[in-house]
Amino acid sequence: MRKLTQAAMAFLLLLTLFPAVVQAEEGWSVEQAGNITSISVSEDGSRIAVGGYGAKAFVFDSSGKQQFAVDAKNVVTGVNLLNNGTLIVSSDDRHLYAYDSAGKLLWDTNMKRQVKDVSSSPDGSIISVIIQNSTELQYMDGETGEVKGTADISIGMKSVSVSGNGQWVAVGATDQYIHLLDSEGKTVRKMGLDSSVESVAVSDEGEVAAGTTAYAVELFDKDGKRDAILAAKDIVTDVAFTRDGQFIGVSDFSGNFYVFSRDGKKLWETKVGGAGREVEFDKEGKTLYGGTEQGQIHKYDVGAAVEGAKKQARNQALLMAAIGIVLVLLIVLGLYYLKKRNRLGIFKTIWRSKLIYLGLAPSFLLLFVFLYYPAFSGLFHSLYDWNPGGRTTFVGLDNFKRMFEDPYVAKGMGNLGLLIVTGLFKTLIPPLIVAELIYFLRSKKMQYWFRTAFTASMIIPGVAMLLIWQNLYDPNIGLFNQLLNGLGLGTFAHAWLGDPNTALWAIIFIGFPFIGILQLLVFYAGLLAIPEELIESAKMDGATLPRIIRSIHLPLLAGQFKFLIILALIGIVQDFNGILIVTGGGPMDSTYVPALQMYYAATKFDDLGYASALGVAMFFVILFITIINLKFLKSEE
Repeated sequence: MRKLTQAAMAFLLLLTLFPAVVQAEEGWSVEQAGNITSISVSEDGSRIAVGGYGAKAFVFDSSGKQQFAVDAKNVVTGVNLLNNGTLIVSSDDRHLYAYDSAGKLLWDTNMKRQVKDVSSSPDGSIISVIIQNSTELQYMDGETGEVKGTADISIGMKSVSVSGNGQWVAVGATDQYIHLLDSEGKTVRKMGLDSSVESVAVSDEGEVAAGTTAYAVELFDKDGKRDAILAAKDIVTDVAFTRDGQFIGVSDFSGNFYVFSRDGKKLWETKVGGAGREVEFDKEGKTLYGGTEQGQIHKYDVGAAVEGAKKQARNQALLMAAIGIVLVLLIVLGLYYLKKRNRLGIFKTIWRSKLIYLGLAPSFLLLFVFLYYPAFSGLFHSLYDWNPGGRTTFVGLDNFKRMFEDPYVAKGMGNLGLLIVTGLFKTLIPPLIVAELIYFLRSKKMQYWFRTAFTASMIIPGVAMLLIWQNLYDPNIGLFNQLLNGLGLGTFAHAWLGDPNTALWAIIFIGFPFIGILQLLVFYAGLLAIPEELIESAKMDGATLPRIIRSIHLPLLAGQFKFLIILALIGIVQDFNGILIVTGGGPMDSTYVPALQMYYAATKFDDLGYASALGVAMFFVILFITIINLKFLKSEE
């Protein structure tokens, strides 16, 4: 029974960690379309309109069979299919066209300037047009093609989207703002973005999705509050809502297509050849069409992802309930165990010593708040796309999978390996040599003086030392290059920190001659603890100084070696301060380490979920090292 329960729990957990599978149907290539610039799907899903750089707009049936094509005389910037079968086409030739369901021209309006984008409601009640170098959004009459009104945006525009019910118009402007207008063209609100907008979509409820150049889609609720950021892998080229607003389709410049749920969870993604340019759902939200720069149309059945998202939410709720039940059972079993062993009296003992525990409470509270809570918070949020103050989305193991695909982490691991090897050498060898030299001084006063002299260097702040070394490496006024020039070796002068081939070695050399004070004192204390009788006996047997060090000192300093090795490994894995101050990880990525990538992910890119995952990975590495350390210490005892 216990094994069955464990298997069920593991199965439920797996269901929450992996996204649903999406079946891809065969797509088609649009001849002479070139780079796809726009896709529109009719309300009944029977027709798909496509525009591209090939100066033509095409209409296909749902199987990809071409129904007709029309000449736009220049790059097609937008296509829209209306419920009555009308096709609206905008072109860089400064014209806006309307065609009937058979491809016959209904009207042709000269807009005087290039038409950059067009979007309409399915019933044609609102047709919004962006004109080049204009700060006014144009509203067109679908019957005549005449301008029936304008809305002043007061700045240049890049993208426009009309909701399916015609109640909302979202405009992406060049000032990094999204302007949301009602059906009458009045501005309802403005929403600021973190970077430039590339595409925009609006739902029937007035929710807005904005694709940006920062490899992200910013989501705003119906009140204009940003409540989620969807991460892409490149510049977002297009976004689209399903008609019910519950799912978002996304394309990016690297050829990735995504489907996200409204709460920000990534349900599915795929990658195709060439840049992804356009995405569009059918009315039911079960089919996603994606267009590429190579003129390819890809058709995906995302109904499985939609149903999978709902099923996953149910499974996650079931898992949380199961975990709660297990915790209650564990508490009950624990109390039963204590009662059976007659140990419930421990609660009485605690109560009698309540003042002592009350005195310890502040210390435990501070430890929990500033040590344990951040650690558990990082572990928890490593499974989420964490947006403090906004919506936090469960992504399972995606953050950890991302580490294996992150080139900066891969580069950092290689650099970290070199830093570990050289760091262990710097930690052990120079301090050991100095400790031996001080130990063998005949004069006790000289031993005391040298110990004090070395220890006094601890008062120098670490940051100050790093800045001093940074100046020493300066290619123009640095001491190293000046010394080489003075010795007639100017050809060896170098931008030590500016060359990817030497930057990491320059950082490794910082701190020469590498006499760590803690390491020196640990070795010296270990040498003092060696009984003098052993040394005297060895000398009487004719042992030389090298033989005494090799056969007596080194074996008896094994505990100190183990201790310092563990501390060094932990410090090297965690440390990024020196690299951050001296090079910032550059030039290029030559001095990157995983800890620095964690810092940048949290502070520069606001990717706190990924930063938490990196921290958790390093935590487990350090935990493994610590467990080995405890085992060694026990063996020594």
